[in-house]
Amino acid sequence: MSMAKTLLKLRAHVSVAILAALSPLLVAAALFWELFGKLFFISSSPKSIVGEVAVVTGAGHGLGRAIALELAAKGCHVAVVDINMTGAEGTVKQIQEMAKVRAKAYKADVSNYLELVQLNRDVVSDLGPVMVLINNAGILLHRNTVNPEPAEVQQMINVNLTAHFWTNMVFLPTMKAMRKGYLLTISSLSGLFPLPYNTTYTTTKAGTTAHMRALRMELALEQLNDIHVCTAMPNFLEANEEVRQLTNEVKISNLYPLISVKQAAQRLVDGMLRGEREILLPGLAALLYRLMIVLPVSWQELALVLTFGPRLKQLCALRN
Repeated sequence: MSMAKTLLKLRAHVSVAILAALSPLLVAAALFWELFGKLFFISSSPKSIVGEVAVVTGAGHGLGRAIALELAAKGCHVAVVDINMTGAEGTVKQIQEMAKVRAKAYKADVSNYLELVQLNRDVVSDLGPVMVLINNAGILLHRNTVNPEPAEVQQMINVNLTAHFWTNMVFLPTMKAMRKGYLLTISSLSGLFPLPYNTTYTTTKAGTTAHMRALRMELALEQLNDIHVCTAMPNFLEANEEVRQLTNEVKISNLYPLISVKQAAQRLVDGMLRGEREILLPGLAALLYRLMIVLPVSWQELALVLTFGPRLKQLCALRN
């Protein structure tokens, strides 16, 4: 090995050694940030989006509908997008009953790039240029999670991961031209804490989280600091009776109370407008993640298996 390569390796090892020596201070700083830092360093008041136009995917029900309603309450015009037109129209009706903003329902398959291109044209024509993008649409298989059909695996990848590339490719150029905008992507805690028996879902959510982290850095390098990218990573939400019954049967709600979609929507929209980069729900999960990430991978996996394994195995049995 040449002297140059030896010195290069030595420099790398010394850098890592210095980082390791500083790690206790860095961990303490990270924990302090999660506990107290956000109270002092994040904007005390959210930015206004009155008169802006938002696209919310998967807005025909659940969290997507709740976010659409929250945006409308803040004076934002809303393009309600869903594969289920009946659900989308129901959301529009609720918006019109509670806010003096424009709202329109659109049917689109988020995994189809050409449909999204047409969606953008229609929204710009009907409501105006899109300055707020909520990537919410997603699916979770409720059957045969151990050996899913190949078509179902592909569908989850298309909707939960690939679609985010398409929506960003379609809607981000306008934000870049205007040098402002908001992008909120709904990922999942399973992207940080892997969910056994749901490997496809976990993989798509981990990919989504990484996608948004890379995108934030790209925008920073391009000095587009007024385009705010926020990733939400919620646990199970109290979205409907089916979810409530399922989580009650396996006693997941005994570990921590489920958060309602309305509460989640309020927290996520508020955090997005304050410029937060990642929001974990419940908030305690952020502290847990900081503690877990410094452990060896084998310890992390053991802790998750011992804590959640029996419940997740029971959940799998109920869904298969």
